[in-house]
Amino acid sequence: MPFRLATLDDFLDLESSSFRYSTYKNLAYPLGCSKSELDSVLGEGDFVVFNNSTKVGFVRIKSVFEGIAYIDVHLLCDAADEDIKGVMEWLAENYNLGKYYVQLLPNEKLEIDCLKRLGFTEEARLKDQLFVEGAYYDLLIMGSEDKRV
Repeated sequence: MPFRLATLDDFLDLESSSFRYSTYKNLAYPLGCSKSELDSVLGEGDFVVFNNSTKVGFVRIKSVFEGIAYIDVHLLCDAADEDIKGVMEWLAENYNLGKYYVQLLPNEKLEIDCLKRLGFTEEARLKDQLFVEGAYYDLLIMGSEDKRV
């Protein structure tokens, strides 16, 4: 399961419409941003995940505190379970993490289904929390099993 830090080139072949309602894209990389704007927001916590040589998704570490990581996940296909799990295991080993939280929009079905298969559960739903492209959307907060104890 290969993964590496994301670079600007990883995003250039993706169509904006594939990120239309993605929290990863909207919170990190606003639609229509220029290459220089995109390049300036990429950080050391941005990973691109591969299955063989195909990009299957992106993971962004938003913050880490006391063994808990707040991450963003964006998937490009439905077959990314083991790859995303591998990234989280690597992060757990290298950064002593035991709990993960992910914020998602309800229509991010690929991500929600993948995270549920990995043992995440919906821990909160904030009603009409985000205003995106003229409409309000709920914000789901999903959490992993707590392995810190």
